[in-house]
Amino acid sequence: MRLLLLINRDFPSYYALGRLLPLIQGQTVRVLQTAQVGAPRAVPRALKRLASHEQSLLQAQLSLPGHADWPALQSALAQQLGVPITTVTGVNQGLGFERMQSFQPDLVVSIRFGSILRPAAINLPRLGVLNLHSGLLPAYRGVMATFWSMLHQRSHYGYSIHDIIDEGIDTGPLIEHESLPLDLDQDYLNQLLALYQSAVPRLARIIEQREAAGVPRRLPNGATTGGYYSTPTASDCAQFSGLGLRLF
Repeated sequence: MRLLLLINRDFPSYYALGRLLPLIQGQTVRVLQTAQVGAPRAVPRALKRLASHEQSLLQAQLSLPGHADWPALQSALAQQLGVPITTVTGVNQGLGFERMQSFQPDLVVSIRFGSILRPAAINLPRLGVLNLHSGLLPAYRGVMATFWSMLHQRSHYGYSIHDIIDEGIDTGPLIEHESLPLDLDQDYLNQLLALYQSAVPRLARIIEQREAAGVPRRLPNGATTGGYYSTPTASDCAQFSGLGLRLF
């Protein structure tokens, strides 16, 4: 099966990718990544520090010097994982759509991809588009669901795997979801990575099921009853810190 993975240029995406690839050996895999989620915008200082910390983690993992830039990190990671990784702004037009169209994927899987998919891209793979969302749907649609779950002092967080069938954000039919205990004494990043430890093996099984039998069972998403959360603002980050919560 020809499998196209859509990720974002961040440590959690690479972490999930590194755990997924050994579980889907035998597939022909290509990776397209965005450099950010959504349009360029001002990023709170706390999130910049988080991004710098994540970059340092990746540099250490790849045994690269501290001054290594993202192209060097991307090249080293692609070599380590044995898959081509191409940076694109999206897959609806331009280079991204050209790469997607020329690869002719049977299935597309999105993990933290930073661009909304439009009908031309959604309809291209014969087995559809899966999304691994790091939040429980429909309560936590959008960006950094684990952050928002912590800010709201929830007892649980989790992940959802769903089909992308239109341009709605995290609104497609659910295939699987799992609720996990949320430890507010632990930092955001480690709990996000722990979420992927649980989610990625399940995603690999769903990929196998999709290849073997087509569309699996689906659950109602109920997106109209949930909430949508965007990138935290400086005020959100200050409130997060004020509650004694840590990003990393």
